[in-house]
Amino acid sequence: MSQYGEVWTFTRGRLQQAYQDLSDAQLRWRPYAGAHSIGEMVYHVAGVETWFAVRMGELRRTAELEKLADAARATYITDDAFPFVDADMTLHGLDVALEVAHALIAPIIELPNEHHLTMQVETVIGPVVNGVACLWRVAQHAAYHTGQIWTYRMDPRFPG
Repeated sequence: MSQYGEVWTFTRGRLQQAYQDLSDAQLRWRPYAGAHSIGEMVYHVAGVETWFAVRMGELRRTAELEKLADAARATYITDDAFPFVDADMTLHGLDVALEVAHALIAPIIELPNEHHLTMQVETVIGPVVNGVACLWRVAQHAAYHTGQIWTYRMDPRFPG
């Protein structure tokens, strides 16, 4: 397994530990109006992985993949409505989204080839970078949001 894959496997495991025991109400909770919920963060992580997998794997873009990839940017980067609603914020829904993203990105991040490493790819935030930079972004991304989730969970207002 590549070094990118090792980091990604670790950060993805930590992400799942951070939300797996939460209720639907906890997945939907926001510390203030306009904040992202934990569920939205998890869909966003799956969306970013899907965004890069579709581009790096040169995959056919289906409606399902586009919806998931839209979670990478909507409300995070753009003013577009988030593609998943509160009713989607369930453990099952999040697990399915992460499983789809995993199936798409795992072959690329775990064993990238020379084409993957050198290709030019538009990032979620806009700049075009090479495949190495893309894989590092994917590898560490879940860790960033895992920290946010634990911060939410420690908030005294977080639902019990």
